[in-house]
Amino acid sequence: MASGTVATAKNKRRKVVHLSLKEIGDRAAAEAQRQAIGVALHASRGNKSEAARLLRVDYKTLHLKMKLYGIEARQFRAS
Repeated sequence: MASGTVATAKNKRRKVVHLSLKEIGDRAAAEAQRQAIGVALHASRGNKSEAARLLRVDYKTLHLKMKLYGIEARQFRAS
């Protein structure tokens, strides 16, 4: 869809982006998945196999989603 600009109070221009309902849904789903993966990894202390079980997904699916969202298991492991 098209995008435009809107003048703000301080004469600055802000770009307005029009998203389709599908794009909004896709972004919301991706954010929900990212958060769920983080919660599962936190609960499993970074153990990807356990996180996959908690999320009821295949290990490979979890691994691919983590790569897509830039999530690393080591962020959740105790030091």
